[in-house]
Amino acid sequence: MRQRSSILVIIIAGVLSFAPLASATVYTSDSNLSDFNTGGYATFSHFTSGDASSPYTPTMANVAAGMRIFGGNLTGTGLDPTNNWILATFASAVSSIEVLPNIDHFGASYDGYQYQIEGSNDGITFTPLFDALTVTGAGEPFTLGTFTGTAPTRVNNVLTPGAGSGGTVGYEAFFTFGAAYRYYAFGASTAGIRAGNTDQELTAVAAIPEPSSLVLLGFGLLGLVARRRSKRQ
Repeated sequence: MRQRSSILVIIIAGVLSFAPLASATVYTSDSNLSDFNTGGYATFSHFTSGDASSPYTPTMANVAAGMRIFGGNLTGTGLDPTNNWILATFASAVSSIEVLPNIDHFGASYDGYQYQIEGSNDGITFTPLFDALTVTGAGEPFTLGTFTGTAPTRVNNVLTPGAGSGGTVGYEAFFTFGAAYRYYAFGASTAGIRAGNTDQELTAVAAIPEPSSLVLLGFGLLGLVARRRSKRQ
């Protein structure tokens, strides 16, 4: 029984390890797209250009093929009218998301951080969540410099083919915000605008498991084993 309890503790520790830490952005260099192409994608709308027509819900096959969309026309309270905004809609509100950009200017510092994010629960009034202001590095791989809002907990700042007709999936970023939103608006980042490129090319935006759900799962497993042990005794 002690051995079984020890195994459970290891399982729970593994579950808890998925919870993001309140620290600086972690950078990884995993070139295997399948580690990031996990489904649960938001539906894109209010875009004008790319490899699909609006509205569009990516599939794992679409992501593997490197399909992209860009050029937004969403308007809403709080959204800068001089920017262009694409809407990503989830079935229910989530606070943790994965952004899968599409890189078409590899070697240009801004291209992996070419978007800013705002959140909403009514699709009308939006709250600023993240904007990349500057990018650091003389060459690949680039890291996030200054920003507003909540920085990504992790960025995989390499290319992860699928490659599409216009670019390659890469620089996957993971965010956990202080509130959950059903609607996420993506505009061009300040870094991108300053570099003269206002296209926020996106391949997909995905929901990732909420840390609280993972914790509850771990404690649920612990309770199950305790209950079985009690019955045996």
